[in-house]
Amino acid sequence: MTYRPPHLPSAPVSPLYRTETRTSRAWTALPVQVVLTGFITYVVIAACSVIGGTFTEGLQIVGIAVFSTPLTIAAFVLGLPLRLIPRARSWWFRRAEWTFVVFVLAALVLCLSYVIGRAGPVHYDANAQWPASDGYNPDVRVFVSALGVLAFASMHMLPPRRARRAALDDTTPVTHLA
Repeated sequence: MTYRPPHLPSAPVSPLYRTETRTSRAWTALPVQVVLTGFITYVVIAACSVIGGTFTEGLQIVGIAVFSTPLTIAAFVLGLPLRLIPRARSWWFRRAEWTFVVFVLAALVLCLSYVIGRAGPVHYDANAQWPASDGYNPDVRVFVSALGVLAFASMHMLPPRRARRAALDDTTPVTHLA
């Protein structure tokens, strides 16, 4: 903690600096968000494949990535206005906690997609190359929609803001007693 003499007022923060900080905050988390979104969509698609009984070989790991990658890229591209347009960026920062709420709701809908609509057990007959398998498939429309929303929410989830400096500064006067 730095000491600030009480008789010297602190200089006001320039709006240019504030804008620059918001812009950098929008882009510094991007690498983590891309990797996290790719990982989450990969795991969800892989789990759907295993639960559905369609996972048959190790090469399918590449196939799962083929579906996960465009979804991650689409979530990034659809959210570019949040990062590039200043008014959209400030709207996004003021409502940053809602991306977490949307993420949790999308995860719940993903789970619900296994019990609503056309979800149900499935049987795959044996053929010359594959053995018979049983699985349980989700309602595809609900599953794909929820996965898209989950990818968008995880791509644009912001880390929590730091506490304001005045809240941490011991030299600020107490205006009221709790």
